[in-house]
Amino acid sequence: MTRSQSLYLKWRPTQFDGVVGQQHVVQTLLNALRAGRPSHAYLFAGPRGTGKTSVARLLAKALNCTNADAAARPCGNCPPCQAVAEGRFLDLIEIDAASNNSVEHVRDLRDKINFSPSIGRYKVYIIDEVHMLSDAAFNALLKTLEEPPPYAIFVLATTEAHKVPATVASRCQQHIFRRIALPEMVQRLQEITGAEGLVVEPAVLELVARQSTGSLRDAISLLDQLVASTVGALTLQQAQSVVGSANEQLLAMLVQALADDRTAAGLDLINEAMDQGTDPRQFARQIVDYLRGVMLCKVGHAQGTAAQHASETTATMQALAAHFDLAQLAAAMRAFDEAGRERRGGWLAQLPLELALLNWRTYAAGAHAPAAHVARPPAAAPKPAATVARIQPVPVAVPAAVKAPLPEPVQAAAEVPEVSRHWPVVIQNCKALHHSMPALLEYCSPLRIDGDTLLLGVTTAFAHQKLDTEEMRERLREAVLRATGHALKMRFVHSAAHISELPPEVASDGVVAAAVKLGARARERGR
Repeated sequence: MTRSQSLYLKWRPTQFDGVVGQQHVVQTLLNALRAGRPSHAYLFAGPRGTGKTSVARLLAKALNCTNADAAARPCGNCPPCQAVAEGRFLDLIEIDAASNNSVEHVRDLRDKINFSPSIGRYKVYIIDEVHMLSDAAFNALLKTLEEPPPYAIFVLATTEAHKVPATVASRCQQHIFRRIALPEMVQRLQEITGAEGLVVEPAVLELVARQSTGSLRDAISLLDQLVASTVGALTLQQAQSVVGSANEQLLAMLVQALADDRTAAGLDLINEAMDQGTDPRQFARQIVDYLRGVMLCKVGHAQGTAAQHASETTATMQALAAHFDLAQLAAAMRAFDEAGRERRGGWLAQLPLELALLNWRTYAAGAHAPAAHVARPPAAAPKPAATVARIQPVPVAVPAAVKAPLPEPVQAAAEVPEVSRHWPVVIQNCKALHHSMPALLEYCSPLRIDGDTLLLGVTTAFAHQKLDTEEMRERLREAVLRATGHALKMRFVHSAAHISELPPEVASDGVVAAAVKLGARARERGR
């Protein structure tokens, strides 16, 4: 019984023209090969499944090809080409750096590299996932990488180029592999299904390509899985049930519910998708991708959407774009993106999606106003000074997104006792204005009022430094105005007022006194 071969292995490119989406890399390598000037070391970096190892093997095949015409290499017919294709070429050494990452492994490589090639002209070393090498292994590789024997060529492949030391990367010719575009991937999948005699709906290929996020190997592997899961023609509905994704009609209805602010309908659609077996994280990614398409239509970049979606879907997105502004679209994408990144294992799988649906508008509000107040009617016009009525202090809550109007300042002069009496309310009001102000104001107290300026004593240098800024003064002025009705300017000065508050039994040169000097407050035992 012959063993069947996976589609991604069967359809690995055997010629440079079979490489998909990496023409910028292929053309550079071909020009160097035809000119007879290959580099001694290459660094291939890019996402998984984009062709790094395949191109490295093609390079090894072309370097050792015996075809007289340099432009025709690799020919695929000569003994070296066939040996590379069958995995028995002795001068092609592939090393997995994830499992051979120690300095001993590199020293062994360095010792064996001095032996001449057994069959071909070049010994080609492909080190996959090279970023997994240890620091000592990288250091041991440096000299060999910089001055290898004339018959040795290194190809280093990695998915995380930032982890490769600069001393190594600088000794290599670097090539960046890109994620493969959706149309190119769909075209490749069509070629494979046609050659294999598979009956697959075109929409299935687009779904597979979208699921793979730019990795052709992942796309072919998923196609192989889908084909094995059904008998006969593969339909979109069958593919969606295996993948766990929702159909685009449901996505369009959900986005329409967002636009119309129909929360109940949106929750029904989310639960309908879950009842159909849709994976919650996958559904969140689909929503974000759909909203992104609507955003591209909104900014007039419909061709970007058309390149990744069917014409009917693009038309629907263009219609939905009229119901949103950009801030709303950005907020909705941010909310559902966070829902998609929630860790697995929750007892209610759809809860992050439902919370995103309920709260996405607060993201839009947060983009415009960092603080929020409960709206209340504006204060009445002030009466003459003799009969003026004081505005009662009211703590301000945070949950709403509309900033309340400031009260009109009263005409009577402010007094320190009044400000001190309302100081807890001032601190409460500051919670809505700046997240760190209430804690900083614990080290602050009113001292006196000079004209229209409130002098505030601060007991620590750190709190004084943080509070004595234009932004903080303005926010505190607003909080005092809301609590007392007086429009006062703010001025901060150092003050040691709390030091005099030491209890009689506390020594002035002890640890407690030192803590008080730094801003702490002494408290009687048992309180």
